[in-house]
Amino acid sequence: MITRFPRFLLLALMVALNAGSAVAADLATYREFTLGTSPAEVIAQSGATPGDLKTLHSRPALLEQLSWRLPYRSDPAQREAVATIAFSFIDSQLFRMVIEYDATRTQGLTREDMIASLVAIYGPRSTAPAPPAPRPAYDSLDTVTPLANWRQGEAMLVLGHSAYRDGFSLIITSTRLEPLARKAEAAAMTLDAREAPAREAARAKADAEARRAAEEKIRTTNKETFKP
Repeated sequence: MITRFPRFLLLALMVALNAGSAVAADLATYREFTLGTSPAEVIAQSGATPGDLKTLHSRPALLEQLSWRLPYRSDPAQREAVATIAFSFIDSQLFRMVIEYDATRTQGLTREDMIASLVAIYGPRSTAPAPPAPRPAYDSLDTVTPLANWRQGEAMLVLGHSAYRDGFSLIITSTRLEPLARKAEAAAMTLDAREAPAREAARAKADAEARRAAEEKIRTTNKETFKP
């Protein structure tokens, strides 16, 4: 027994390690969507339309977003747990996915329930503190509190909870691409603010010219047809 025990212990340890590696899913992939893919691939995989893709900024980098709502099913038992997914791209590379869960499918679940369900898929969560959730691009009362996070290579997954919606969400990001996107967004906003006066002046000039052209057209028409 003494000579066989170490072999048994080693075998048990190998089985445990293999089982853990088999359970841990790839953080960079959520369902059929993978970080780094192009908008065209995401549109084809989701069934969204090209018109759903919105350009947020075109310089100094191309920043785009696609919001996709899963098909609604009236039967709660057949309804998807996911309500919407927002895909964010920088220079045609997917760098962030924000998955919002259907509140009816997570009703009654505690934070511990949600964390346990993710541990079963992705393995033990990270001990590092979760980063703050990205702020919405518009004024909103909906702030997301990070609850737990998982890290693997260049991918990070954060489980969040919204007190305003009383719902859960997942945020999956590329730790390589997201800092580039944040930097590009800040630079784009600076450029927009710097060029706003010139754009407003150009818009006012174009509006004035359009009014003059319309007035001249009316004048010409009335001049030709007017009979005192």
